[in-house]
Amino acid sequence: MLESEGKLEDAVKNYHTVIAKDKLYTAAYNRLMIVYHRQKMYKKELSTIKKALAAYENDLLKDQRKWKKLNGGSADLSQRLAKVLGLMQEDGLPRYEEPQVMAWRKRLGRIEQSIKKAKGVKT
Repeated sequence: MLESEGKLEDAVKNYHTVIAKDKLYTAAYNRLMIVYHRQKMYKKELSTIKKALAAYENDLLKDQRKWKKLNGGSADLSQRLAKVLGLMQEDGLPRYEEPQVMAWRKRLGRIEQSIKKAKGVKT
């Protein structure tokens, strides 16, 4: 609602407040990225994308550690099997990602290229 009224600064503050309370609230990240993009604040958009991805990855790793702690030996076997089957990256993250995370990674690449082009750096 604040965005449609043109109160972008207030909207940005609200999105940051929501994200501070719930680091995995994708809608707030998405709206924040859109606001920054429309204002041509690409570095802030880039920072928001990186924060969103980091929040997702940290949560995923936290869940993995918790599961591993609860399931001990079978967790080690499952993790090794997943690596052998190519389902897991070397850093322990799964190769499959949620569609939202894939969209953020794609957006990250586009924004990085836009910033490089704006600086006159060849890609």
